[in-house]
Amino acid sequence: MILIIAEKPSLARNIAAGIGKMQRADGFLYDENYIITWAFGHLFSLADIEDYSPNSAGKWTLQNIPCFPENFEFKLKRDKNGKVDAGVKKQFETIKTLINRDDVDTVVNAGDSDREGEIIVRICINKANCKNKAFKRLWLPDQTPQTVRSALSDMKDESQYDNLANEGYARTFLDWLYGVNLTRYATLKTGTLLRVGRVIVPIVKAIYDRDMAIRNFKPDIYYAITSKAETKGEEIELTSTKKFQKNDLKRRKSFAKHTTHKRQQ
Repeated sequence: MILIIAEKPSLARNIAAGIGKMQRADGFLYDENYIITWAFGHLFSLADIEDYSPNSAGKWTLQNIPCFPENFEFKLKRDKNGKVDAGVKKQFETIKTLINRDDVDTVVNAGDSDREGEIIVRICINKANCKNKAFKRLWLPDQTPQTVRSALSDMKDESQYDNLANEGYARTFLDWLYGVNLTRYATLKTGTLLRVGRVIVPIVKAIYDRDMAIRNFKPDIYYAITSKAETKGEEIELTSTKKFQKNDLKRRKSFAKHTTHKRQQ
């Protein structure tokens, strides 16, 4: 029996459509050859600083940052109250039970075809303590029934995607180190929640730069090259997207005149 673990329910349904008629159970689909189950995207997230460096005060402190874990740990996702999400826990228990079924001899990673999708399913498999099973990768950039059937007949060993997984883990760990440590530091130093992250910082900087450019904008004259031509009795005007300042007008005119003269020769 082959167990396919999809990254999300919609992908599981697309795979099932490629396989054919399947029966539905609580948290998975099945027929005589395949079982398909799914995650809800990230079922796991990285452990928090307090899991590595306990803090009796029960609040953020400068005493346990910066934190650089020797080995990163993943935990089931929590809700806003810090409790394990009930739906996440139930679905992972389903995945874990299916992986360790005696009649399942092959486990297939059907995460999205990118580095994030690669590690989402890997983490679930690792956390399920799966042993003595073959591991395959179902690579589906396209999810039509035809491509699903083709990909199922040509699955490669999961080990061939180890470098892709390493990229995914590296980005995840970097995001955690950067975001968790600096968000806490900036917040504790200012007394205001300031979120810092690998992605959010350059985005905020780009927005700031654009706002400042608008605020400091001063109207001025600029020029652009235009041309007119007649096509099928209609006059068409073309304008170049490249613009130049008024103090460059004389040089540009000279260049245009020289170019026109050479063409006429």
